[in-house]
Amino acid sequence: MPYKEVYVATDDENEDSDETIEPEPQPEINKETAEEKVLIPLNKKKGRPPKPIEEKLAKKTIIKEKLIYMIPNESGGYTEVKNKQLTARDMKKIEEKKKADQMEIELGKKLLRTKTGKVDKRSIGEKTRTPAQIAATKAMLEANVKRRAAQKELKELKKELKLKQ
Repeated sequence: MPYKEVYVATDDENEDSDETIEPEPQPEINKETAEEKVLIPLNKKKGRPPKPIEEKLAKKTIIKEKLIYMIPNESGGYTEVKNKQLTARDMKKIEEKKKADQMEIELGKKLLRTKTGKVDKRSIGEKTRTPAQIAATKAMLEANVKRRAAQKELKELKKELKLKQ
């Protein structure tokens, strides 16, 4: 195999030199190793490999418990009660629900509740108006009534004038 002659220009004094650079010969490749390289898959999945199912299940411990309360009765024996007794938290939730139901009746609309059972303040409309704001609203409503009445009178007068002409 003949090598290509590559000329290199240098900034030295002797730019006219005919130096050639020969490429390095490629190393010989065994046919057996070449076939083995081809057989290796190139696309590997990224990230940590998933854990086997057995390992996942080993961490999870499932415990099933059934509580049965034994409450003393009048005859001196015990009765089995499967319903658990109300805790302080449960009692608080019941009280919140009663308050919310009472407020719904007072306001006459259904109120939104948070996760804990409390009434959402946005649905109550807790923003109280000052007496001055209430008076201003009443004055505005009265002015609107007067304005509508005046507009009706003007409309009726225009109709009468058109009929007369």
